[in-house]
Amino acid sequence: MLAIALCSVIFSQYGHLAWSDEFNGTSLDSTKWTPQYGDGSQYGIPGWGNNELQSYTGNPSNLFVQDGRLHIVAQKQGNQYTSARIRTLGKGEFTYGRMEASIKVPAPGAGLWPAFWMLPSGGSWPCDGEIDIMEQWANDWPTNVTTGAAHIGTCPFSQATHHYKSFQHQSQTGNYASDFHLYGVEWDEDYIAWYVDGVKVYQISPTSYPTIPAQHSWPFNSNEWYLILNLAITQSGPNSLTVFPSQIEVDYIKVYENNGVLGCKDPQALNYNSLATIANGSCEYQVTFRVDMNNVSSTFSVPEVNGTFNNWCGNCWPMQDPDGDGVWEKQVTMLEGNYELKFSADNWSISESLDPAWACTNGNAQYTNRTLVVDENRVICPQWGACTPTCNSIIISDVSEHQQKTNALYPNPSFGIFKLNNSNFSSLSVIDVIGKTVYNNPKIKNLNSINLKHLPAGFYQCVLSSEKEQHFQKIQILK
Repeated sequence: MLAIALCSVIFSQYGHLAWSDEFNGTSLDSTKWTPQYGDGSQYGIPGWGNNELQSYTGNPSNLFVQDGRLHIVAQKQGNQYTSARIRTLGKGEFTYGRMEASIKVPAPGAGLWPAFWMLPSGGSWPCDGEIDIMEQWANDWPTNVTTGAAHIGTCPFSQATHHYKSFQHQSQTGNYASDFHLYGVEWDEDYIAWYVDGVKVYQISPTSYPTIPAQHSWPFNSNEWYLILNLAITQSGPNSLTVFPSQIEVDYIKVYENNGVLGCKDPQALNYNSLATIANGSCEYQVTFRVDMNNVSSTFSVPEVNGTFNNWCGNCWPMQDPDGDGVWEKQVTMLEGNYELKFSADNWSISESLDPAWACTNGNAQYTNRTLVVDENRVICPQWGACTPTCNSIIISDVSEHQQKTNALYPNPSFGIFKLNNSNFSSLSVIDVIGKTVYNNPKIKNLNSINLKHLPAGFYQCVLSSEKEQHFQKIQILK
C-alpha cells in the first residue's frame, strides 16, 4: 500500500539572500557557527536524547573547512566514536524563509546518521517544535532514501503526546552519497514544504495534524529558529562493514527571505489571502471522499480513507454512512498537492484491488494506489475497486455564479483552443480531474495557442512552466 507521492513544483520566489555560508575560508566561521561538545549530558540528555553513541568535539579530525567545503567527520577510536555538531544559535536565527544546503552524505555504512535541521531558540522540545530538513540513515548498501519531518508534542516529552509528520523520498538517480544534493524547506505561516534538488516532495499545514488534542498548537509560527548540522552514530551502531572515518561535506548553506506577501492566491480556497502577492503552495481545500460499498461482498464494519496524507493509517480517517444507502463519506480539509490513496475497511482487514493500467492509479504494479490532485474544493466518489466516478468528481465553485452573471461558461478555452497570452512560459501540461497528465508539450515558447479539442469534455488543470515560475489555470472543455 505504501508509496510516496511527488509534486514537481520548483522553489517559490524568494528574492532576498538573508544569510549564507559558502565555507570559502580555512576554518569554521565563528561569527556564524558554534560547535557543540560531549554526549549531551550537560543538557540533561545523555546520548543526545536518542541513545546516540558518539561524543562531539571541535577537533580538526572531526571538523574542518577545506577547499570551499565544510567537513564533519565521524571517527572510531578504540570502542569510542567522535564526530561534530554545529549550530547557528545566537548568530543566525530566522522566522520563515527558504533554507537550503548542498550536502554530500557519507558512503554506505550502518550506524551513520547525517542531519540538517532546525530548533527554536529559547524553546523546549517537543512542545515548541522541530523541523528536520534532511535526515538519512546509512546501511550496508548505497543510501537512496532521504527523509524529513516536523515534530509537535507536549513538554515534558511523552511518547503518547508526541506527534510528527514525516516523509521518505527515494532518489531517482542513484544514491545520495555519490554527489552533492540540494536539501531545503520553504517555511511560511501555517505551511512547511520540503524540497530535494529543487523539487517539492512533501508539504504540511496545521490541517495535517487532525489527531492533535486541543491543548496542542502549531508551533511553527512562533520564535526564531536556528540551523543545526551534525553526523551522529545511531543507538544500533556500526557493524563490521562500516568504514571510518566517514564524513558529510557541505558546499554551502543559504537562507532566503521573500520580497512579497506569500500566501494562498486562489479565491476558491478556504484560506484565500487577498493580500498575497506570491503563491506559496499553501492553499487549503475542502475534499469530500465518498465510496460506494454496495458492490463489496466481504463483511466489514467501517471503511476508511488512507494515503500519503495520513501516513497510510487506515483507522485514522473512518467514514460514515448516516442514511444507510451504502455510500460512505468523509469530509476533510487538505493542503494543495499531489497525493496517493486507497479505500480500506476495518483497519486494512480488506482493501481495494486496483489495476495499475487504470487511468485513476499511479501505474505502479507493486503498490497500485489511486492518485489525487488537490487544487480546488472537490468530491471524490468512485465505487469500491473501480475508477468511474458515481457523481461529479470535481467542483469548480465559480462556474455556476459566472454563468448566471454572464450567461457564459467559465473557464472555457474556446471549445478546446487554449490561448497563450504570456510568452514567458516554455511548457504546458494538462491534468485531468483524477490527476493524470493527459497532454504535455515542452516547447510552447513561440506558439500563440494549443489545440486541446482531442480531449474529452470536462474540467482540467493547466500547468504553464518556465525556468523561474509555474502558473496554474483551470479550464473547461466543451463538446
